[in-house]
Amino acid sequence: NSGREAGENEKNPAISNPHWEDAKGQAITKALVGDEVYLCADVTDIAEGTTATIKIVEKDADGKDDPVTTLSAVVSGGKIKCRWQVKYTTDEDDVDSQKELAEKGYTLPEYAFVVECGGATSGESGVLEVRGWIKSVAKTEKSELKNFEYLILKTDGTKILGKTSQNGNIEENDLELGDYYIGIKWEKDNE
Repeated sequence: NSGREAGENEKNPAISNPHWEDAKGQAITKALVGDEVYLCADVTDIAEGTTATIKIVEKDADGKDDPVTTLSAVVSGGKIKCRWQVKYTTDEDDVDSQKELAEKGYTLPEYAFVVECGGATSGESGVLEVRGWIKSVAKTEKSELKNFEYLILKTDGTKILGKTSQNGNIEENDLELGDYYIGIKWEKDNE
């Protein structure tokens, strides 16, 4: 023993329950790129207002996780809560990702975080899977563009052909995440 009095109150700073939440405070395990999410944890025996450091990593199957960003937040009400906008980072250095890249032309990141505060470090949070689809490519809301042919070209050369809807929108469901070029065929019908 270090010679402390037995009756002395010892503080044991701890950080527990690191988890992801959505804007409504619901625990989540999946998100879309661009979503606002919250990195949350409970703290014990750490003073209000103490600054916490939150380190986000992109998980790799080979265990070599890639650092993504470091955020900071202050302890409030015995909790830490920090807002973050989900971003897309390529995940090209694990085995599954090489397969995914070959099949789809993109990879989906999985994020986790660790909180450090007041001399304590949390365990790692659960994984946040970034979902790789978007609901709609473009909305013009110009009815004069209805029934125009369009071409969507992905950077990997994949082409998607279609016609705009009655209200002039380009609507493609469940497109994978990625870069797209969109063109609309303007020329009038040849008589």
